[in-house]
Amino acid sequence: MNALLIKGGYVVDPASDFEGYADVLVKNGKIEAVSPNITTNPSVRIIDATNKHVIPGLIECHVHFREPGLEYKEDIRTGSRAAAKGGYTTVICEPNTNPPIDSPAIVDLLTERILEKSIIKVFAKACITKGSLSEELTDIAALAKNTRIKALSDDGNPVFNDALMCKACELSVQHAIIISPHCEDSPFYLNKIKDIPGATRFPGEPYSHETDFARRDIRFTEQAKGRLHISHISLKDTLAAIQQAKERGIGKFTCEVTPHHLLLDNSFRDKDGNMPRTNPPLRSRMDVEAMQNGLASGIIDVIATDHAPHTDDDLKKGATGFVGLETALGVLLTKLVHTGIITFKELIIKMSVNPARIFQINGGSLAAGMPADITIIDKNKEWTVDVNVFESKGRNCPFHGWKLKGQVLTTIVNGKVVVDNYKIEC
Repeated sequence: MNALLIKGGYVVDPASDFEGYADVLVKNGKIEAVSPNITTNPSVRIIDATNKHVIPGLIECHVHFREPGLEYKEDIRTGSRAAAKGGYTTVICEPNTNPPIDSPAIVDLLTERILEKSIIKVFAKACITKGSLSEELTDIAALAKNTRIKALSDDGNPVFNDALMCKACELSVQHAIIISPHCEDSPFYLNKIKDIPGATRFPGEPYSHETDFARRDIRFTEQAKGRLHISHISLKDTLAAIQQAKERGIGKFTCEVTPHHLLLDNSFRDKDGNMPRTNPPLRSRMDVEAMQNGLASGIIDVIATDHAPHTDDDLKKGATGFVGLETALGVLLTKLVHTGIITFKELIIKMSVNPARIFQINGGSLAAGMPADITIIDKNKEWTVDVNVFESKGRNCPFHGWKLKGQVLTTIVNGKVVVDNYKIEC
């Protein structure tokens, strides 16, 4: 029997509506019991969680592990290790690999590599259109049947063609899979649509039409009575559009926000005096405050890092994005929980319970019989972010040098300890 006993921790399990001091007994990869003063035989490994918080393993619905094809930026091994260090037991990868995740064959290849390399649970999104080119829909029926696939997305660009996006929303309902669009009009998008009949066009600069695309995709989802999860929102007006859609109740709508869009505005500068580049870009202080208010009010359902590793050379050539798996929990505890903007319980709901529910993942709870995916946190541990010791290959982190309060002590996946005493164990 493979067993583990976590002793003396303060357990917070919102999905089971349980909070209090208790032990957690794990057997054969499952939660066996959560109760005070559990006793077991001497051969069982015991983890002392005195003065620590024990929570369901964190679930991240928006990462870029870059494999296959872009392993020089990140790969499944390094990405999964970074996730485990950050307390994540499950992640969902975006499909913008090379080749893109747009067919069952590519999903099979990805699955082989996950089983070979990952120390956590890794799922993926599949492309809405072949190659994410907005020219032809993928085989949504076949992709939706694959248990590795949890959503559909064309990642960094909206689907260009209204008719294709509308049809994708219809097919997503038929095959019971959620669509998770990126509502951003990048320079690539604007260049691509110049000569495409039927492409959605809005006047203005790149990345200025997040709200317009969100409204478009909400409209198509309502027509289909489907499910839509909008990735990394960043604008006050987008938040308002999602709130209105939720209130109408036609279709099911959820959304996410990143730590950097919760905390950094467009006045932020790095150590070299530059505003770091990310998509969506850093917005105004008014938008940042709206994101925090949306999180606290429940309009925003999930906090997702959009973990996007790049090399220094790629960043110099204009690549955009931040790594965030190893810093997210510490940053959010320090800046949102310890300051009273949201509660610790609310943070767990946004980082574990809600992602599990939205993406239909068997996790986000410490109830008996659930997979033993567990994170143990020292809420009072003080530490300083140092990108040079990251497990990720990426060093493009805006929080380098920040002094934080709260860090992951232990991460357990299916009953196996993968991080303990702040270090990778496997």
